[in-house]
Amino acid sequence: MAIELDDLKAKLRRWTLILGVLQITVGCAIGFIPPSAVAWFRGIVMAHIEFTANGVMMVAFALLVRELALGRAALWAWFVLLQVGTWTNGTAGVIAAFAGASSQLMPTINEKFPPPHGTDHPLVSGSLQLCGVTIMLALVLTLYGLVRSKSSNNLCGE
Repeated sequence: MAIELDDLKAKLRRWTLILGVLQITVGCAIGFIPPSAVAWFRGIVMAHIEFTANGVMMVAFALLVRELALGRAALWAWFVLLQVGTWTNGTAGVIAAFAGASSQLMPTINEKFPPPHGTDHPLVSGSLQLCGVTIMLALVLTLYGLVRSKSSNNLCGE
């Protein structure tokens, strides 16, 4: 059982690293979209920042997988929640950019850069809500797995 769990952790670590670097790459590529190609360029800026930042977070989390004291189901849940949460964050910006509409969940950006088609786009709001819930659940699972880890119980590393 422990060997199977170690194999799963190795696979999830590898795929989390790959998908994290892919997300950083997508974020950088989105940065090449010119303002004239979208209805609301601020959405592209948001997507660029969110995809690259969340990709870096995913790479960092990949390095923690071996330390997580989670069972098989919890590890899979952690992986899925992390993927959904990080990818929907940048996706909300892409949708907003092309739709020219944002969400009321982004009051500061709406105030400084009002979108031409309003601040109540259901896909943007839905993506942001899904992002918030799934990333928070992934963070809670990460903390739980780290706290339960045997290696974290000994502060001296002995």
